[in-house]
Amino acid sequence: MCIAAPAHVIEIDREENLLVADFGGARQQAKLDLLPEVEVGDYVLIHAGFAIEKLTEEAAKESLEAWEELLEVLEEEDKEMEQARIDSGLYQ
Repeated sequence: MCIAAPAHVIEIDREENLLVADFGGARQQAKLDLLPEVEVGDYVLIHAGFAIEKLTEEAAKESLEAWEELLEVLEEEDKEMEQARIDSGLYQ
């Protein structure tokens, strides 16, 4: 399963037909073949090395907020699982 998260376009190389996007501090290159109209500052979804959809800033921010909530829940679950292992004696 592949999941696409919004990325903020920070650089564009028209000669190479590539963009560089920021995913909360992590940078990734993607091809512009499907979205040649993308500009620096836009938000896009990237899948399999291609920018596949341009998002409005509002939609991107809503999606990023949902991602943050999901990551917080997953982090809390990880902490609970680790504590359960400690409590059960699996960690020495």
